[in-house]
Amino acid sequence: MRWCFDTSALIEPWVRLYPPDIFGPVWETLDRLIATGVIVAPVDVLHELERQKDDLHAWVNVRPTFFLDPDRKVMEVFAEIVNTYPGFMKPHSTKSGADPLVVATAEANNLPVVTYETRAKQDAAPKIPNVCDDRNIRTVQLVDVLRDTGFKM
Repeated sequence: MRWCFDTSALIEPWVRLYPPDIFGPVWETLDRLIATGVIVAPVDVLHELERQKDDLHAWVNVRPTFFLDPDRKVMEVFAEIVNTYPGFMKPHSTKSGADPLVVATAEANNLPVVTYETRAKQDAAPKIPNVCDDRNIRTVQLVDVLRDTGFKM
């Protein structure tokens, strides 16, 4: 199985759940999964991480195979998503637009999305889990990826 990572699927584990100074084997496993193409993310995830210029950015920056440039199919799905879900991408926001590209990459490649985002309330702008639910894309967290790949500490 392969997975598509959202920015939160890197930040939340790096900072709170599996910091590399304590859980080094988790990040060694992710490194192997990146190298073998098992986990991917749209290049816009890297752009979001670039703003932080921290250790996580340094870690992902030397793993260029992790990040996919959108192909034609991804861009077609992306266009459909941003037109179907107004508010999912805010055109004048300082964010890069990674969320719709994460969902589009996942849908175009038939991948589950790894995210720590929670569903938006009913009247709020949709978040990744809302759009994924609506488009029948499974969402998971990093622990699910680790379990599925047979990771053990």
